[in-house]
Amino acid sequence: MKSWVHYVGDPLPADLEKSPRDLLGGKATSLQDLREAGLPVPPAFVISVDACEFFLEHEESWPPELEAQVKSHLARLETEAGRQFGQGSDPLLVSVRSGAAVSMPGMMDTLLNVGLHHRWVESNGGTNDWSVFLQFIRNYAQIVFGMNIRKPDSALEDLPQDLDRSHVESALQQFEEEAGSAFPQSPWEILECSINAVFRSWNSDRAIQYRRRHRIQGLKGTAVTIQAMFPSRASGIVFTQDPTDPNADRMVIEASYGLGEAVVSGGTDPDRFVVQREDLGIVKTTPGRKTHVILALREEAHFDADQLCLSEEELQQLCELSLKVEKHFGLPMDIEFGFTGSELSLLQARPIRGLDVARDSEIGREEEIQRLKNLSIARPKVWVAHNIGETLRFPTPLTWDFIKFFMSGAGGFGKLYRDLGYVPSREVMADGFLELIGGRIYADPDRLAGLFWDDLPMVYDRDQIRSDPKLLDQGPQKFDPDRVDASFLFKVPQAIRSVLKCSRATRRGLKTCHDFFEAECLPPFLEYIRIKRGQDLKSMSTEEVLAELQERKQRVLGEFAAESLKPGFFGGLALGQLTQRLGQLDVNDEGQAMAFELTLCADHDITLEQDALLSRVAVGEANMDEFLERFGHRCVGEMELMEPRWREDPDYLERLTVSMRGNGFDTTEIHRRNSERREHALQGLPEKLAGWGGSSFLEEAVDCAETARRLLPYRESGKYYLMMGYELIRTTIQELSRRWSIGSNVFFLKLNELEQFEGTPDELLDAVEHRKLRWQSLQRLDMAAVIDSSDLENLGRSRAHSSADTNRLEAAPVSPGVAEGTAEIVFDPREFDARKTGYILVCPSTDPAWTPLFVNARGLIVERGGILSHGAIVARDFGIPAVVCANATQRIVSGSHVRIDGTHGWVDLMEGN
Repeated sequence: MKSWVHYVGDPLPADLEKSPRDLLGGKATSLQDLREAGLPVPPAFVISVDACEFFLEHEESWPPELEAQVKSHLARLETEAGRQFGQGSDPLLVSVRSGAAVSMPGMMDTLLNVGLHHRWVESNGGTNDWSVFLQFIRNYAQIVFGMNIRKPDSALEDLPQDLDRSHVESALQQFEEEAGSAFPQSPWEILECSINAVFRSWNSDRAIQYRRRHRIQGLKGTAVTIQAMFPSRASGIVFTQDPTDPNADRMVIEASYGLGEAVVSGGTDPDRFVVQREDLGIVKTTPGRKTHVILALREEAHFDADQLCLSEEELQQLCELSLKVEKHFGLPMDIEFGFTGSELSLLQARPIRGLDVARDSEIGREEEIQRLKNLSIARPKVWVAHNIGETLRFPTPLTWDFIKFFMSGAGGFGKLYRDLGYVPSREVMADGFLELIGGRIYADPDRLAGLFWDDLPMVYDRDQIRSDPKLLDQGPQKFDPDRVDASFLFKVPQAIRSVLKCSRATRRGLKTCHDFFEAECLPPFLEYIRIKRGQDLKSMSTEEVLAELQERKQRVLGEFAAESLKPGFFGGLALGQLTQRLGQLDVNDEGQAMAFELTLCADHDITLEQDALLSRVAVGEANMDEFLERFGHRCVGEMELMEPRWREDPDYLERLTVSMRGNGFDTTEIHRRNSERREHALQGLPEKLAGWGGSSFLEEAVDCAETARRLLPYRESGKYYLMMGYELIRTTIQELSRRWSIGSNVFFLKLNELEQFEGTPDELLDAVEHRKLRWQSLQRLDMAAVIDSSDLENLGRSRAHSSADTNRLEAAPVSPGVAEGTAEIVFDPREFDARKTGYILVCPSTDPAWTPLFVNARGLIVERGGILSHGAIVARDFGIPAVVCANATQRIVSGSHVRIDGTHGWVDLMEGN
């Protein structure tokens, strides 16, 4: 007979086929270790992950043997605890907790004081036990039945508490009315329903989203740990190393009254103690606002919230025991504990989450400093954050290899410049001009200068770049005599011919690129996409799949990428010419706003078409399959190859359509409004130019505006088509991952390692683990937009952000207008409630997946980008102001009131900042 239950502390089965964590979950495995080490842990048993898998696959029924096994182990728990489950003057109550093989904090359900029931409280309960029972009713009703039982007039979570039978009777009556049956009277029925609820929580929305977001794959369910309740008077968490500063050599304890769930769930502001590890001396004590308590049975309900919940003696005892736990596991630990009277018990222990990342962050920072010093030995250098980082903030190693090729002289970006007549250097052809620093993408101005004319000694002025990084948007302007050699005079004629060729190609491209792309480039590429989507990669050998990957890289990120960039590139030139001309004529800063108005109402705006179709899906006028057929190759953060495409995982879209219902999104209205704005600007242009003394430039301005209006949409539609090919690259990588069974680890390999993997998998997977850690740890660094080799010691350290007027932040205007509202700091649109209204959206950058968040926004603040960034273009379409403000997500408080001016460029911090 299969064993579905394990008593914690018993020897594990000798024939265990999987790791204890995979069978018993992380929580029970930790308790097993603590019990085996003889440390004080309340007795417990665990229902295996296999039982959860059976439950979910068999219409929520238990395996035939499970009930008998649970009852048998419950009887053993009664014997060890010396109390009966839910019976007697001092009943045994249990906690019922989830526990997967991979930690998923707060994503699944926990029930405390299970076994408590109405008959016991009526017969045996004391005055304070009514409070405990009411808490249990509310918790049980919420988790098992999804009900919200009303709080009594004097809120249950406020101290002190004074609740009685009448409060409980009211709650039981509400439960019966909503559930259609009375609250269970049998301790066993309550336990059984609690176990089922924990099983079900494996498939709760929050648990599914957490696994998707953290790419947790291959798990079959959760174990359920049933542990004797420890009636804590005070409880909390010990970190045997400070998780915020792992080099400080100190412990951190957070504690509050009652059971530890209030601290673990963040439901209270606990007392905080900082203790030196070496001598256990108290470094700092910070009293909390202990306004929430989860009571243990028979525990005094009245606590002094102004007093510390732990004495110095208890703190000493706790720290000594915690260091023993750390020594036993050999790792800094996060430990849950409880005190009742003088007795101390351990309720859980696990390695501190993220401590390895925090430690590696400083190591990675130091290594980056040394690497940059080596790169700047010959001469001082600066590096400037590149705009591709707007949509690819932290590329994984494999993604970075593809992006390096794409942005090199040999890739699509370089081919665009070569087709225009530029002559990139050998270095740029081979390696490009980008550098990955602190996990972010930077441009090296010295190498970027080599993108243009290799034969001319033209460079960027480093001093000017330090003060104005936007100079990198232009070609190099400084002549460097140190690069002149004996062959220079022979190179000049060729260089002049290149310059003239570039000028002619630019003029020709402004007129012909639209028709050439639509007629000559796009149709064969779409046919290529159709053929490749139908290809059976599984039938190929690994060698053939690798060859296919290289072919797709060249076809998509080399040949087609160059053509997809050209219309948007020329559209940007046309807008730049228009903005420059109007800016020269106007002295009141109206020129840029006028240029924006004149280029509105572009046809075939793919972003608006995407969101219009999704809105139709939301109201039932179209179906999701129709949307995925057209846009399924896209996703949030689509430049990262590791991100699943919408076609693979439409969950975000499905949740988004729910929030979009009734939000008023109407592309027809947006197009009509923008058409009116453009027509009004066009009609008023002659008068404006006359007032500025520039009537002779009317024809030029209208021509530039029309060219920009026709071509600018290709900045998004070109990417739309390019991402079709990007999806082909991802599917090829996924096939390699499938046959090697390495999941998302494949994206932490390098491109040249894919050919080596089958020969040295263990060695490469070891390297992958280090890269994953470093990838996470570098994201903690606070990287500046400009890095100077003369100030590398401060690389990645937190920076103070100041301004002459601390209530006003400098910003770059990218969409005109003024707006104010509540700041909503958003890093991932999948985590935002799109039903909110009247907010100022504050985020690092945006891509097409963010557009639904613009519908109810009053304004936009991004940290990176320019007037042709996705966020700026969409903001102008929606008619909302937008600015670029460095480090806005750190300098603005979420929920505070802000005012932005997208015409002149500033952010006013109102109350709450």
